[in-house]
Amino acid sequence: MRNQNHAEQAAGTLPALKNRIENMDQYDIVFIGYPNWALDVPQAIRSFLSSYDLSGKTVVPFCTHDGYGAGRTYNSVKEEATGANVLEGIAIEATDVPSAESQVQGWLERIGIEREEPQGASVRITAGGHTFTGEWLDTPLADEIRGMFPLTATLGRYGGREYYGSMPRRPTNTEEGQLRFENGDITYCPSNNTIAIFYAKADDPDMGQLTMRIIPIGKVTSDLMVFDEMDSRLEFTFDNVQ
Repeated sequence: MRNQNHAEQAAGTLPALKNRIENMDQYDIVFIGYPNWALDVPQAIRSFLSSYDLSGKTVVPFCTHDGYGAGRTYNSVKEEATGANVLEGIAIEATDVPSAESQVQGWLERIGIEREEPQGASVRITAGGHTFTGEWLDTPLADEIRGMFPLTATLGRYGGREYYGSMPRRPTNTEEGQLRFENGDITYCPSNNTIAIFYAKADDPDMGQLTMRIIPIGKVTSDLMVFDEMDSRLEFTFDNVQ
């Protein structure tokens, strides 16, 4: 793909895009992510930016690189995103991506972009004589799993960071997952149909990186330290707060 892009750059051609965003008018902020190839944006990024009217929108570029920084990519985004307010970008070396969360958070704060968590319903989780409170996200997957409430699953402790176990049945709604977690996250893993509660070690470089993608569906909002005191294998019941 990179060789194809270099040929397109040399010829000055723009590749056709397979898909189109039909509701672009609904977005006020558009993040543009790409690899820095030959010190510039891929030609497919130019195709994307030239395909939409981004005037009046906020455009935020970010990229990965192999040691050359952003190159001229930010200028290229500004050239193609006619009439848009293009904010300060961030360039992260490819080898630093797994540990770049704090760097990205600092960048977002610096440019005035706040992370908005989807708001959902309050839930109650019981296990081993303990009761926890939590928030359930308002997403298609989370809504489908909440439709199974009261949901009881046997979860086992793993690595001093999480309890996880098989779901009683597999949900049909899926989305792209992630290879990181935050303490308190309740997640679903489509690869092995498991639900998990992460309660510690999100910042541990050895334990904070995952090998299978997970999808956040909720978050425990009560004291997480209690999980360390519980038995290694328990039945967890998830239910709505009445």
